[in-house]
Parts: sequence; structure tokens; C-alpha cells
Amino acid sequence: MTRQYYDDFSKLPLAKMAQAITDMTFNYNDTKVPTSHYKKLLGKGFEELVEANVSVSLVATIFNTLQALQKESPKLFYQALLCLDTGVKPNSITASQYQAMEFTWSQFELNKRKNMLDKEFVQMFNQVEENGLTYYMDNQKEQNND
Repeated sequence: MTRQYYDDFSKLPLAKMAQAITDMTFNYNDTKVPTSHYKKLLGKGFEELVEANVSVSLVATIFNTLQALQKESPKLFYQALLCLDTGVKPNSITASQYQAMEFTWSQFELNKRKNMLDKEFVQMFNQVEENGLTYYMDNQKEQNND
């Protein structure tokens, strides 16, 4: 079996490992990333890295539950979200709140809305996902200064 670069890389001390990653990154379209960036990331505690994975796992669990509920009854799912957003407690809903909830669902269904969340937040997600948080924040500063 031939020896791989990884075999030596995995045995490097933190500082040299960070420098090696910086060099590899530069080899991709002359992209410059400071060695200190990688050194900081490589020096993070295992708990910090695991925390993000646990969070994603919890989001996946909640997502799967919500997706199943939405498939089972889109109307009731939407109305439950509406109650959450408006602060209406289903156990103590008034006749006027029920009427408003039913009408809102009918309008949502009539307009065949694609997203349940506010368009502004969906656009924010899409822009950050596509361009990165730094670009998004810089763009927001520019818009606020205009």
C-alpha cells in the first residue's frame, strides 16, 4: 500500500498542520487564508465540535416530526403554527379567533403559498446560504447606509 500525504499530515503538530492546510487552500485558485484561522479551528475543544452535530441532529428529529405532521394534515399543521405565531392557546380559543384561524387557512390554501415563513426570512436564509454570512452582513450595512 502506498503512503498517503494524510499519513504524515495526521502526525503533524497543530501549528504545522494549520500551515499545511493554509498551503493546500492557497493551491486552490490562490486563495489566501491566514494560518491563525486554521490553528484556531484545529484547537477547538471536541465538545464545541460535537455541540453543532448534536444541534443538527435535534433539528433533524424535529424536522422529521413536523414533516410527518404536515403530511398528515396540512390544515391543522398550518393552524398550529398560526397559533404559535399569534400566541393563541388552542385550549382557550375564542369563536372570533377560530373564525380568524379558519379564514387565514382558507386564504393561505387559496393562494397556494409555497412558504409558511415570512418571505423576508426565507430570502435571508437563501442569501446567506448562497453568498455567506460576511457578504450578507456587508450588504445589509451598505443598504442601511444608503
